[in-house]
Amino acid sequence: MAIQSRRDKVRAAALAVASGAVIATAAIATLGPAAAAGRPHHSPARTFDAAAGAVPVVINCVGKDQTSPTSYILACGDGNAYVAKLHWAAWGQTDAFGNGTYTFRACIPTCSAGHLHYFPALVALWGAKPLTGHPGTRYFTRLTLIYTGNRRYTAGGKTYRLPPTATFPLSASGGAGP
Repeated sequence: MAIQSRRDKVRAAALAVASGAVIATAAIATLGPAAAAGRPHHSPARTFDAAAGAVPVVINCVGKDQTSPTSYILACGDGNAYVAKLHWAAWGQTDAFGNGTYTFRACIPTCSAGHLHYFPALVALWGAKPLTGHPGTRYFTRLTLIYTGNRRYTAGGKTYRLPPTATFPLSASGGAGP
């Protein structure tokens, strides 16, 4: 019974994200043709759009703000965890929804000898807050993955399983972190 309950919770979470994406897609249409078309926008290094009503950004590992990136590195130090092949259904004022492939290197027995593992996932950005030192600019502070396929991988002769979801805090200086 507990396993069924967990599956129901994962399905409910996925449905909630998908429902939010539909609602957000309708809302994003008001942001303009480029946003509605889902075209990525990449600003110059540390040049932030302080215009009223600007959508939140994510900050990449080299300190640049981005909307709708096609990839996002979570582990800035070594690049051993990232989300790639990102396709955004919506990028709005309070959240962004899409899908992609979460990749990480299992550092077993060591990071240099470890292997990359790939997992399809729904992606949600949320928790927008003001970016210190950049009036009028907000950035997403959380990235949540909901795995949509197999969550098992093998490393060092053992089999591991990822939890159904994972949430990463996003840093104002880029990538995942405090």
